[in-house]
Amino acid sequence: MDTGWIEMLYIFWIISLGLLYYFLEKRKKNRINELIDLIENMKNQNYKIPMKQDDFSILEDKIYKLFIEIVEAKETTSKNSEKQIEYLEDIAHQIKTPITSMLFSIENLEMDFPDIEDIEILKRQLLRLNSLSDILLKLSSLDANKELMKNEDVRLDELIFYSLDTLNLKKSVRIIIDDSLKENIICGDFYWLAEAIINILKNADNRKSCDKITISSEKNPLYTSLIIEDNGGGIEKENMKKIFKRFYKTPDSNGFGIGLAMAKTIVEKNNGEISVSNIDVGARFEIKFYNVT
Repeated sequence: MDTGWIEMLYIFWIISLGLLYYFLEKRKKNRINELIDLIENMKNQNYKIPMKQDDFSILEDKIYKLFIEIVEAKETTSKNSEKQIEYLEDIAHQIKTPITSMLFSIENLEMDFPDIEDIEILKRQLLRLNSLSDILLKLSSLDANKELMKNEDVRLDELIFYSLDTLNLKKSVRIIIDDSLKENIICGDFYWLAEAIINILKNADNRKSCDKITISSEKNPLYTSLIIEDNGGGIEKENMKKIFKRFYKTPDSNGFGIGLAMAKTIVEKNNGEISVSNIDVGARFEIKFYNVT
């Protein structure tokens, strides 16, 4: 009899432990799900925190405080970024206004004194400053996302012909356009992408030894690529990783160090990526536009 009671008590004890373990595990799982819900709610800007006192409350409180700190830091960064963009726009406009006035005055001087070389030099420098102000305005638009990229069908051949018509390349440069461009269409913003292409072509044209630029395209199930190759001697290995950094320029460059950085930003905002490598005779820029389904 005593043995039977002991066995029953033992079984009861085992069942009780099992039920207690099940209850604790279920409670823990429920609280973990509540923590996940809390994070999801905070992501949706619902900052109401449940008032519970248990072992998970400390973790809950820490998550809440950390999330609030991240949100506040993001808002501060965003405000600072907006101020920087506004300053950039203001600087660009303040540069552009007097330059426009001076260019008008110089054109009048040219009519009166056509043989004075210093006037032509001054005009070239002012045009360069005017170009810089235009670039700064474009950069501020990209940084502020003021102009959202359009998502439209873009024929690569039309994009290249438009870019070439807009750009004044050296007369000595021969352009070879592969027939593959006619076959391929991408999705993106035509005019912003043309801006990116123009900057890549300018980079090739600025190389003194460059007298040939080849433009082609490839397509596979993942992406459509646009390839621009030149015979300008290639890019030095130490400059390869820096070439897309804003305001980086090589010692022999006469640009502002903005064009390729802008091209990279534009391509990325159009669901693409840009890379550069060297070939036997020059540089090879490849832009991959990924297929979005």
